[in-house]
Amino acid sequence: MTMKRTSSTKNSIKKKPKIQSTEDSIDYTKSLTSEDAETVESGFQELDIAENPGKLKIEKTKTKAIKKTVTITDTENNSSKKIVTKTENKNKLSKKTKGKSNTTNEDKPTEKPNWKEFKKEKQELRLKRKTQKCPFYEAVVKAKQLWESVRRDDCPKEKKETLLNELFKFSKSHLETMVFSHDTARIVQWMLKLGTPEIRSQVINELIKHVPKMLLSKYACLCVKNMLKKGDAEQRKIIINSLKGKIYSFTLHTNSAKIMDLIYTTYATQEQQNAMMHELYGASSILCDSPNVLSFTEVLKNSPNTKDIILAKTKDHIRKFVLKQKTSMQTTLVHNLIYEYILYTGGKDCDELFTSLKEFPIELFYTSKSGCHLAMYIIWSANSKEKKAILKQIKTTASTRDLATSEYGYLILLALFDSVDDTVLVKKTIIPEILKNMDTIATDEYGRRVILSLVAWRDSSYFHPRDIELLKKGESIKECKKDDNVRVKELLNAVSDHFLQHVQDNPNFWLSNGSIAMVLLGILKSGSGDKLKDAMTSVANYLIDPNNKVEDKDVKVPVYEHSGLHMVLRKIIGHDKILVKNNETTFSEILSSVITADTLESWIQCNRACFLLIAILESDVQLAVENIKSSISTTMINLLKKQKFSGAKILVTKLNPEASVEN
Repeated sequence: MTMKRTSSTKNSIKKKPKIQSTEDSIDYTKSLTSEDAETVESGFQELDIAENPGKLKIEKTKTKAIKKTVTITDTENNSSKKIVTKTENKNKLSKKTKGKSNTTNEDKPTEKPNWKEFKKEKQELRLKRKTQKCPFYEAVVKAKQLWESVRRDDCPKEKKETLLNELFKFSKSHLETMVFSHDTARIVQWMLKLGTPEIRSQVINELIKHVPKMLLSKYACLCVKNMLKKGDAEQRKIIINSLKGKIYSFTLHTNSAKIMDLIYTTYATQEQQNAMMHELYGASSILCDSPNVLSFTEVLKNSPNTKDIILAKTKDHIRKFVLKQKTSMQTTLVHNLIYEYILYTGGKDCDELFTSLKEFPIELFYTSKSGCHLAMYIIWSANSKEKKAILKQIKTTASTRDLATSEYGYLILLALFDSVDDTVLVKKTIIPEILKNMDTIATDEYGRRVILSLVAWRDSSYFHPRDIELLKKGESIKECKKDDNVRVKELLNAVSDHFLQHVQDNPNFWLSNGSIAMVLLGILKSGSGDKLKDAMTSVANYLIDPNNKVEDKDVKVPVYEHSGLHMVLRKIIGHDKILVKNNETTFSEILSSVITADTLESWIQCNRACFLLIAILESDVQLAVENIKSSISTTMINLLKKQKFSGAKILVTKLNPEASVEN
């Protein structure tokens, strides 16, 4: 019965292709031919699928064999046999182990390949392809060989000149192509660096007409940088003029942005700088006859009919520069453009711009003067949450020291001190870095202003009026709830004791030169209590030690004879009048109590030391005056009368108004 059903379906079912495998072939019984067994198997599978369609599942990644048992009934012998068939997923058949041959042991080659010959053929093929790709490949190879010899430190000068001439000979006709490749561009740069003036001039003249194209290349733009550095004034002028009309696109491009900034800040004349800025304003065609216009405000003032067009173009350029992020936002050109736009608009309609700029790291801005001024506007316009993010970002990047010692970056820290109400957060983020790098910051010209802003806020004795006026601009913009005096006092309390402790431990540092001593003056004037007394005592002890000397005009002199330190010491003594009113210990008291007779005897023979004693006598500190007068004996007064300098004459008068000075 079973055989009949199989034979009836045999014609309607297509034969299944045989599986070609020696190990996984179908196992058939002796009483059944392979063709019949395969037909039976296929028929049962088709019927099973027809009756149960839900059982049909296609699994492409299945790798295990599926076993089928087929029962065949022989009607003649009334017996049945089981045939176990094994089928394999096609994926397993097609899958091959990587790196292994699919052949049997008999098919394996008996000899190993000759790898040396194989590598040699590969090298020859690679060389052939390079030669086909680069027609002057042999000249490049020769140039590289010469370059390797030229750039060695042990190459003699005479030989180096000969090799450079030969190198230029091989490279001259191919310079235009060589500058765009990584390895050959290095050769061109070395020719500009080490070549004679004649070779440099010839190389620049060969490449000068290709500068606009070179600026867009990752490697060729570095050659342009060397051309600007090594070329003469006329060649630089030609290079800069060749960029006319393309300043905006080059400033926006990743490879050329920094070169454009270098041209603007270092090599361009004032007229060329103005022309470059006019293109960024979008007004180059309008102002082609006005090369001397300096600012964005003057551009709009001189062009009332095209004011709206220029404003629209400038705003569009700024938007694209901001989208470009780090590439263009690090350039002075873009900083100037945005800052001048904000100055003209007064910050109105710039909320969207400020929002975008607040997302940038603050270190992108302190590379230029206008960038720092722009960063100050960003800080002033920020809310408390945004200021908190700026402070945390500065702490994360550990850029406090870099900002403090930057030519204009210190203004960013001053703006933060002026506008952040959360002084506790400032103490946690900015102050620890200042205390950690105290010596470095106090030694730097700009870092000293950061310290002075904490101890002498906007004091005209230490700050230029220009800086004070700039900081005052933020008063109408910044969002602050806390009064300025309260904020300043909280910051001073956070640093005063630390600064005084540093003075106490390192008086030699603070009395090393006049500039650092001015910071010492600010620290002492802002201090109070026992910490102030200890710091002044340390300074007084260092001052009277005759072994302590500093350099003044290439000569070692005592501390009190140094011109700058002498002036600061007199100001410290002059501040005693205020300390007396505040019931604080004065520097005059401390100095007069530690000074000895031997010290006084040496002091009265020095002009500037005499003026220090005069300053003590003129102070309102009665105890200090009495100490000095009682310490100077008649012998000292007689010695003082013999001195010819003005300090001695005045000191005698202060000690004894009725005494006359011997001529």
